[in-house]
Amino acid sequence: MDIRSVLTITFLGHLLNHSLTLIYPVVMIQLATLYPQSSLTTFGLLGTVHYLLYGLGAFPAGWLTDRLGARNILLIYFFGSAAAVVYLVLAPGLINLAVGLALLGLFCALYHPSGLTLISHTSQRISRHLGIHGVAGSVGLTLGPLVGGAVAAWFGWRAPFVLFGFLAAAAGIYLGFSSVNDTAHQSPSHPQAQRATLIRPLIYCYLIGIFMGLAHRGTLNFLPLHFSQVFEGTLAPVMVGGFLTALVLACGILGQTLGGVWGDRYPRYRIMVIVVALNIPFLILMTVTRGYILVLTALFWGVVNFAYQPIANALISDFSNPRQRGTLFGILNGLTFGVGALAATLAGAIGDRWGTVAIFAAMGVLLLPAVAAGLLLRRESAAVSID
Repeated sequence: MDIRSVLTITFLGHLLNHSLTLIYPVVMIQLATLYPQSSLTTFGLLGTVHYLLYGLGAFPAGWLTDRLGARNILLIYFFGSAAAVVYLVLAPGLINLAVGLALLGLFCALYHPSGLTLISHTSQRISRHLGIHGVAGSVGLTLGPLVGGAVAAWFGWRAPFVLFGFLAAAAGIYLGFSSVNDTAHQSPSHPQAQRATLIRPLIYCYLIGIFMGLAHRGTLNFLPLHFSQVFEGTLAPVMVGGFLTALVLACGILGQTLGGVWGDRYPRYRIMVIVVALNIPFLILMTVTRGYILVLTALFWGVVNFAYQPIANALISDFSNPRQRGTLFGILNGLTFGVGALAATLAGAIGDRWGTVAIFAAMGVLLLPAVAAGLLLRRESAAVSID
């Protein structure tokens, strides 16, 4: 199967996935005005519901991918996400908002195990192609707050959900008429058919994913609000928060590109720990800087944070047999996004007590165990030969 066809559909799927899941932190600014009696902890809890199912849903999604095929799971993802948006924008009240966000998170959870599996079964340059795939996610993360903030400012908080939900349905129709499939990996002649699944290196990868997921989600969930507070009085808060967060996430495009290139050029298990460790100083600096220095620091954090992703996903492919890969990708994404979702409530509680500035220092501290796991991965993997 042509890798270009696979990259086209996964580019669309990844872009829309992250756009849909990053609309809420931006429109939360408007929701806080609409429901003034609710605290940051409450809105953080809504985010936790959304992202917890987004993460935990990856576990069954990976298992289903190995059994039903990545193409079928991708179709359910596209059309299910569009249906969840319909419920979210039509049902009134915070409780129904939570239900709609939960459904959207659950359907969006189907994407990563199926999309990553499809690429891994087809690509001969896994890290570089996962870097391209990651660029799509960063574009989606950029468009989510940028377009979401602008559309919400003009038409209200429901409008950006409607826009991206419609695009998801259109992408599902495109996939339905395409020839993309994922059956080649089942052949004994597949180049990776004899690759063994190595448990201990995978465990270290999963530990890193847990703590990176916590730091990533805790930071991004409250970054738009923090920017709107720091630059208060310039433009509409929702536009300030959305625009500046979009700039940070746009730097993820560079990070994904660099991660893909580095992952093909150098041993991935060696550079993993370096990329993870580089996140910490920038998160700490975000607690002590203000104004445009804060924005510049956050931009550098965006680069190093997203450089991690293609390297991490390529390592799962390195240490796994293709017939089990959907399940193993599902475990990584389930742990990264599922456990990481808890950081939304944790960060909200920290923000209520010490202000949003304290959130970033806490997220930096959470990455110390990830660095330790990265060092263990490097030692464990040094003698492993990857075919």
